[in-house]
Amino acid sequence: MDFVVKKADFLKELQYVQGVVERKTTVPILSNFLLETAGNSLVITATDLDVTIRCNCAAAVKVSGAVTVSARKLFDIARLLPESDIHFKAVSSDWMGITCERSRFKLATLSKENFPDVPSVEGKAITLPSSALRYMITRCTFAITQEESRYTLNGALMMLRPDGITLVTTDGHRLVYISRRAEIAGIEGGELRTVVPKKTLTELSKLSSEDILTVDFGMSENHLFFRIGERLLVSRVLTGQFPNYELVIPRDNHRRAILNTLDFADALKRTSIMADEQSHGLRFSFHQGQLEVASASTDFGEARESLPIEFAGEPLEIGFNGLYLLDFLTGLESEQVVFELRDQDTQGLLKPKMDEEYQYQYVVMPMRI
Repeated sequence: MDFVVKKADFLKELQYVQGVVERKTTVPILSNFLLETAGNSLVITATDLDVTIRCNCAAAVKVSGAVTVSARKLFDIARLLPESDIHFKAVSSDWMGITCERSRFKLATLSKENFPDVPSVEGKAITLPSSALRYMITRCTFAITQEESRYTLNGALMMLRPDGITLVTTDGHRLVYISRRAEIAGIEGGELRTVVPKKTLTELSKLSSEDILTVDFGMSENHLFFRIGERLLVSRVLTGQFPNYELVIPRDNHRRAILNTLDFADALKRTSIMADEQSHGLRFSFHQGQLEVASASTDFGEARESLPIEFAGEPLEIGFNGLYLLDFLTGLESEQVVFELRDQDTQGLLKPKMDEEYQYQYVVMPMRI
């Protein structure tokens, strides 16, 4: 095996694939990149058995071949090499030589034979809008559960229709629903539903960050396939029944507040300083023209802040986790946010006041304060 790559091109692809490599694994081959030559390109593959990424890099190939090398060591070497051509050459069946200007390395290798096979996609691909998909991922992944035991909640419910795409995430305490109307080519009637793991969503967001207009999506019984330009992301499907989100979204919250997004977020940040460090609970008092946010800690003291709002309905006192509300408000592009409420025992509904492209809703459960 003998080939030459440009450092900038090679490092760019390594940055995409290195995110799926297991840092601590009992299977040594999963800590490696698979390097394969194909024509005038180098194919780089990494996997943790749940998520696999395959990227291509232009290369001057002298001798074809395939080998696996330590992902961490190769990435660290490539990152620190000078901006020049990198020459790879197999010096034996167990060693790979790396040369770049005056730097020389010899890296241990493992045979390709033990590296997991990459599943292949079959059937017609579904074309998804790349920028919309990336935006929707960034606006919903924060609500995915951190508990590994809640298997079906460790991802996002993705629903594809000929006229749009929807993502839903929840951890049992809050829920995000985000939908966008778009012409989705490749869906033959009805609706396609699948649960996409959180790690897959994270890597997909990175891969679609360039100026790529569309993502080709396909699925089999056990795997999901995303092709982003020349790069391929393969993921296992999360099995199990995703909760019925439609039962959670409140439909008759008659109290309605309109708040300035930045002012509301700043008030939450300040009052959260004195909130209980376990529950992060804040007390909200809604009145005509004013909202008061308060927090208290038996060890440190209390905080209170009021801000002007538009409010329709009877006055209401209710408690919420302040961090949950900040997760939604952070990065929200709308200047104003709508907060719809019914009573102190019913979940609240937040949404941007102005968003013509996306239907974006955030449901959060109340707390006893």
